[in-house]
Amino acid sequence: MAEPRPLLEDLPKTGTDQHLAPNVTAGHLALVPTWLPLDVASGPSHNSAGSGGDGISEGVISSNALAVFMPSNAAIAGPRSSADAFQGNDALINQHPTEMAGIGGNGGSGNVAIGSGEGASHAGTGGNGVFYGGMVSTEVALFAPVNTAVAAGPGAEAHADQSNNAMFFQGATQIGGMGGSGGDHNVATHGSSMSPGTALTLTGDFYAGHGGDGYFVGSMVDVSIAIFSPINIAIGAAGGSAEAHQTNNVIFDQGTVQIAGIGGNGGGFNLSSDTIFTGNHAGGGGGDGSSTGSMVDVNFGYFHPINIAVPAGGTADAQQVDHVLYDQHALQLAGIGGHGGEGNLTDAHSALVDDILSFMHS
Repeated sequence: MAEPRPLLEDLPKTGTDQHLAPNVTAGHLALVPTWLPLDVASGPSHNSAGSGGDGISEGVISSNALAVFMPSNAAIAGPRSSADAFQGNDALINQHPTEMAGIGGNGGSGNVAIGSGEGASHAGTGGNGVFYGGMVSTEVALFAPVNTAVAAGPGAEAHADQSNNAMFFQGATQIGGMGGSGGDHNVATHGSSMSPGTALTLTGDFYAGHGGDGYFVGSMVDVSIAIFSPINIAIGAAGGSAEAHQTNNVIFDQGTVQIAGIGGNGGGFNLSSDTIFTGNHAGGGGGDGSSTGSMVDVNFGYFHPINIAVPAGGTADAQQVDHVLYDQHALQLAGIGGHGGEGNLTDAHSALVDDILSFMHS
């Protein structure tokens, strides 16, 4: 006589790897026998084969970045002297944070879940993604180059040349509450044989390759601030000559992507089948997407060039060339259900239940 074994051996273990080897997509089998004694199998069984784990996050994710770049270039010449100052600055300020939380794992492929017909059977279903809280990202960048040429006195010559190239990458990517996608070629069904005296009507839930649900409750906030204030000054005193040339090329990229409450896509070529069935069937169905809260994206780009020429009894030449590109696009997606898969089969024959009940009461 076979010894009964606890149901815990058949349940998926939270936080454990159910694959036999890494990077192997071989099928798995979850089997809950129907021959267990009633005192052992006292409750509905839950079977899972190759299903993705749930991702749950509660709290606040915060990112704060600050960058300050203030180069200074000066040429100061006294009487009957000359001074040259040349400066080239290339600044790449990358403050692009990526915040992800509450992401369900994807379901595997080629799995089989066989149950007794009373509990839930999941084969290759994507895990649910749940996020409660907030995502906050603030990026501040300051770039203030200064170029100065001063000819102080007769016969003085001052030349100051400055070239600045700056790129600000401040767009944030915030993703919360995304369900995992369902796998392909999975089967969820009951055992091939039923024990004597077992009712023909099965009440369990069967899911094969179903996309996980995505839930987001909270807020996403992204604030990007970029300040670029170049200053170019040429001062020529009596009998002096001053030249200050400044060239500035700046790119502000403050695009933001915010995604919340997205259901996972259903897989393809999955089978969810039974003979007489009153539970729920899902084969390759897309998960639900739900988002409750707010998405806020604030982009502030400040460009204030200053060019000054002061001929104080002499000659002063101040030239400034500025090229600026702002990209402050935002992509916000919330509460979107997953796409259903293709080539899936759900065969429940639930209409037979109504026919049988009608026949019994007639």
